[in-house]
Amino acid sequence: MNDLRPSVAPTSQCDHNDLILSQYYTFNSTAKDPIMPPKIPEHIYHVLLTITRLNKNPNNLVEILRIPGTYTSLLAAKAAAHSCLYDAGYERDFFPTYETSAHIFEQENLPDRTGLAIYAVAPDGTTFRVRIDTTQNKLQLTTDLDDGRISIPLFYVVQANVEFDAIEGESTVREVIVQGTFTDYLQAREYAKGVLLSEKDGILKGSYAAYVEAGEGERDCGFGENVVVHAASDYGVNYLVSVIRNQELGSVSLAEAAMRIG
Repeated sequence: MNDLRPSVAPTSQCDHNDLILSQYYTFNSTAKDPIMPPKIPEHIYHVLLTITRLNKNPNNLVEILRIPGTYTSLLAAKAAAHSCLYDAGYERDFFPTYETSAHIFEQENLPDRTGLAIYAVAPDGTTFRVRIDTTQNKLQLTTDLDDGRISIPLFYVVQANVEFDAIEGESTVREVIVQGTFTDYLQAREYAKGVLLSEKDGILKGSYAAYVEAGEGERDCGFGENVVVHAASDYGVNYLVSVIRNQELGSVSLAEAAMRIG
């Protein structure tokens, strides 16, 4: 350790101050810079991967949702979104259709295109959408990871709105929205129970043509994995509220997905 004691006594107050500054800079030249705590962002950005599979019955829509990560900046979320399918083990050449242009999304009149980063179609017609959803950072989450990803386990309350066209006999997922982010599953479940209801606006369970809620100790209400609330309107719109956990993608089967809608 450096000996910072003066070898010559200061002769004046100015000399003393100069000596103190000299000692400070000598010490700090050998010490590490202080680590500043990361800044808490106002918003956080969720990367959502949704998959629509068409099986032998084209009217039986199967929607799969995974949230591989939440990020503290939009730039980091965009980078993660554009590597999402590669992280899941897919190659670019696997998809006959692979679009990243907002102009193309508008031209094709794609549903749920707000925040859409990637639209890809596999040879069997399976559709992959990678979106970024922005929410307020109510939990004051932050990270020290270089890629900007929040590393702690998170539970998301996600609402999906599915429209059924009786004439065409087809269902279309119109919106997938992150309604809340939590660090505790039970808190997320409690919040999910009220997503489709509003006493203030007079929207009660009886306001819907059908309303089903998962019971205590149940993880779903019979409308897909992790779907804890399902409601239907008189006009063919189905509302599904799910609680899912963030999950990093790897070269694994996406059949083990977190949510199915349809």
